[in-house]
Amino acid sequence: MSDAVVRAVVDALRERGAFDGVAVDHVTVGDAAVFVELRGDGDERNGTDWNEADRNETNRNGADVPRAGLAHRPPGPAPAVEGVDIETLVAWALGEAPTDGDAAVARAVGVATLNALSAPFVDWRDGDPMERLSADVETIATVGLFRPAFRKFDAVDVRVVERDPVDVAEVETPPGVTVSVVPPADTAVAMAGADVVFVTGSTLVYGGLGEALAAAPAEATVVVVGASASLLPDPLFAAGADVVAGAAVDDPVRVRAAVEAGACGTDLHDAGVRKGYVAAAPTAGIDLTPAGHRAGDDHDDHDDHIDRDDRDGGAVADTTDTPDP
Repeated sequence: MSDAVVRAVVDALRERGAFDGVAVDHVTVGDAAVFVELRGDGDERNGTDWNEADRNETNRNGADVPRAGLAHRPPGPAPAVEGVDIETLVAWALGEAPTDGDAAVARAVGVATLNALSAPFVDWRDGDPMERLSADVETIATVGLFRPAFRKFDAVDVRVVERDPVDVAEVETPPGVTVSVVPPADTAVAMAGADVVFVTGSTLVYGGLGEALAAAPAEATVVVVGASASLLPDPLFAAGADVVAGAAVDDPVRVRAAVEAGACGTDLHDAGVRKGYVAAAPTAGIDLTPAGHRAGDDHDDHDDHIDRDDRDGGAVADTTDTPDP
């Protein structure tokens, strides 16, 4: 179903006119991440430095938002990207193999392209769902090994679904946090009884997103997390996600340089990548109340979530840790 979600994202972007007047500006394939920058008719800031004032000038219609997107970089040779057009990159996201290079790397470039196309239509809300677990959460399932994020947990059982072998003894966790690892064949076992499920956005690159969403318990809050998942969120919500936690690129020039230097994770955040999330509706197991709106804070009442019957990728958002990226 990963392909179905990607196809739905492409269709939704076309319906919104995201492709109109847009062309490829830069494609950067680093050692750990890929980065795609697009330019549109009338864009004046692509290729220039963005700063905090620039970001504060952006509006909910996406004006002045850099059309830039990241994705996890799989191992293997990169396809030739010089002179490639946007439709070719989108075809790679949909699984069409390149004439050279590794197909998974090409798909990652395609996914980064969809993230770049989505950027003007997603209003990220600053925050990190992995840091906001409710005190009553006892069991977490993750698809992907989020090593740094586990240090944010407290007194929970973490069940990890991971393709590659993992030595649990080498996974650092706070006291009271237990970690077990199972292969993808045992996904249903790991998911059973989970209060919250985190699914890595790199499943958009490697596959398995649909299977993970389908296996999640109906009562669990499901979060698709990572810079690879910085997509128009509506199709992910329709597929079963409750929260999409991705990333916005505030400074394309610095991020490009960081990707070229092999950066990922925290290094990219320091270079101009801002963590964010979008929620489909109020969630159990995670407190997504914005700062200033929690109990005891003075605030104006308003709904910070997208109604499930009226989802709009631009209606809500903010930020999360992007461990994939």
